[in-house]
Parts: sequence; C-alpha cells; structure tokens
Amino acid sequence: MIGGIIIGLLHLIIQDGFFFSLLTKYPYISVLQYIASGAIGNSAFTGGLATALLGVALDLIMSIIFAGIFTVSAARIQFLRRYVIPGSLLYGVGVFIVMYFIVLPLSAAPPSPLTVPPAIEALIEHILLIGLPLGILMRRNASTNQQLPY
Repeated sequence: MIGGIIIGLLHLIIQDGFFFSLLTKYPYISVLQYIASGAIGNSAFTGGLATALLGVALDLIMSIIFAGIFTVSAARIQFLRRYVIPGSLLYGVGVFIVMYFIVLPLSAAPPSPLTVPPAIEALIEHILLIGLPLGILMRRNASTNQQLPY
C-alpha cells in the first residue's frame, strides 16, 4: 500500500502537477478534474474542488491497485523476482498500455488524442514514476525481509 501511495504522489506531483499543469499550462484543478471525469464524465469539470479531490482519490486508488498487482505478480513470476528492476520497467510499459488503450477508452473521460510527444512523455512517466519506484521498493523490501519468497 505504501508503494502505491508513493507512486500515486509521484504521479500527482510530477506528471499531473509539473507536466500537465506547468508545462502545458492547464490549471492543476482541471487536470485533477479530468481524472475524476473518468468516473463521472463531463460533470467533473463543473464540480470545483470536490471533483478535483475525487480525482486525487481515484489516482491514489489506481496507484495502490497497480502496486498490488506488481507485488502479487512478483510473488508468482520468477523473472520479476530475479530481475526486479528490468521487470519493473517492463511493468511500467504494461501499465501505460493498459491505461491508454483499455482504461481511458472505456472510461467516461472525454476523448483526448494521444499524439507522439505526449505519448512518449506518458510512456517514460509510467516507466520512471510507476515501474521503477515499485522495483526499487520491491528490491529493498526483499533484501531486508527474509520472509519474502524472493
């Protein structure tokens, strides 16, 4: 759970706050409302702070789920146990694919065209802010906790 909160906060600060808000000039509250729009549609953009906070909660929940899936996968897939960092980087690619090609199209969020520069940035972000921290935490935890099977 802590790994999920860590990657969720990294995502909220670096991807949503720095990239989407500062660099692309979208108000941070709108970025958070876009996340909430995945669950409640366009009404998220008129909900003010409440829907922005819903976006924060949904982002953290998704991050905790991603961390849980990685943890369960690492317990069952030897490649992830033996090669934690490369495996976690590949996991970040997998999370990108699932989010952008399955979750977002099926959500109630307004469609957003995925052009090449933002797609490359999003892929790198998922690798470095989701996959890599999970791998580092997994490796650290495995080396300090002898009860883990890896």
